[in-house]
This record gives sequence, structure tokens and C-alpha cells, in this order.
Amino acid sequence: MTILTIDAGNTRIKWGLFDDAGILTEHSAFPHNDLANMHFPNADRVIISNVAGDVMAIQLAKLLEDFPLVQWLTSKQSALGVTNSYTTPNKLGTDRWAALIAAWHLEKTACLVANAGTAVTIDALDTKGTFIGGMILPGLELMRRNLHTATAQLPFDPITATQPKAIFATETEHAIFSGALHAVCGAINQAAIALQDMSGIAPAILLSGGNAQLISQGLTSVSHVTKRVVIVDNLVLEGLFLLATN
Repeated sequence: MTILTIDAGNTRIKWGLFDDAGILTEHSAFPHNDLANMHFPNADRVIISNVAGDVMAIQLAKLLEDFPLVQWLTSKQSALGVTNSYTTPNKLGTDRWAALIAAWHLEKTACLVANAGTAVTIDALDTKGTFIGGMILPGLELMRRNLHTATAQLPFDPITATQPKAIFATETEHAIFSGALHAVCGAINQAAIALQDMSGIAPAILLSGGNAQLISQGLTSVSHVTKRVVIVDNLVLEGLFLLATN
């Protein structure tokens, strides 16, 4: 059975096609504006995580109306060894839920799951597979853009500083980038310290999303917690596949 997984995020839609052996054979990503021209590959089953709202759901449903079986993911209290401690479990974003499922499948112990997109989510799994909670903060571009729009003189250059610079920058654009990068890295670092205190082990950090590489490099420069930092491509898609097949 081939399975098409779709992750509709805040600014982009990502999809992946898994074959009968569970191998990701095709995948792509595109902005929301391109959805009307998109043609998804044929599959026996489709599973969708949508955090982009009702209009996106309507558009996707229209595009997928000829597929034989379409599942819209909702977050549950438990699945595949992961327990959801959210006060109202179905209020947890389905992208976060799928990523947690994939992370537990990979690690089977305490870890942090950080997705660095438009927003940054930092979610914690303990040694028993319990999702104990998480953080949400603005992503790198959103932080920088908001500083620009809320102030008179702070610039926004979308192509500035594509690599981490020194923490103490000597140009305004780089200072803004450094502040945004190290705010995210600092939050991840504090989360790792807290999870280590709670679990008694140094947790792995699983990074995904468009800014994962930058944040990985930033963590190397600021972190003093002994841990493993791993970039995991397509973590949400992998979690969707696991949920569709179990």
C-alpha cells in the first residue's frame, strides 16, 4: 500500500510518498500560493496534518477528492507508545503530534523535538514516552520581521546573515539575526537543561524545519549541556506514515 503524507504548515505544504516497504520515495514542499496548481502523486491512502486553517482544509479536500481513502489527523491522548499530557489532547497541533510519534520511534527515551519554521516549537518527551509539554516562540524570520515593523530604524533584510555570526555583532542587521538565533538556541538549551534535570539523562535534540541547520550551528556555539543534536529531515511526514500504518 502506498501512502501519501501531507503536512500543511503555516507557510508551506510538504508532502511525501511512502512505498509498500515504508520507504520515502518522493517528497516536495511548496508555498500555499502554489496549491491550486499542485498535483499530488497517486496513492492508496492519504493522511494529512493541517495547522493552516479551514480554508486550507477545503482546498486540500477538493484536490484529494478522487483519492480512495483520506484521513485527517487529530491529536489523541495516546498512540504508538506516546502519551499526550496536553490538558485537552486534541488541541495539540497535529504536526507536533506526528513529530513526537516519529521522535519516540527513533529514540525510545527522553528527547527534545524542535521544529524551526515560521514558529519554533520545542516539545519534550520523557523516558517513558510521555509528552510532558512544550514551548512555542516566533521563528527566526518572524522575530526579525516583527522588529522591523514595530520600530522606526531597525532594518529587515531577508538574505542577511545566512550563517551564524559572533554572538556580539558589529552591524545592526547581524545583531538582529544574532538576537533571533540565540533566542531560539537559548530556549532549546534551557529546555534541554530542564529535561535533563527531570529525566536524569542528557536528552537528544531532534531538529527539523527550514532553519534546522542554522539552529544546529547556533546550538554548538552556545550550549553547555552534554547532548546529541540531530537534524531529522521530514520528521512530521515520518510520524504521519507511522500513524497511518499502525
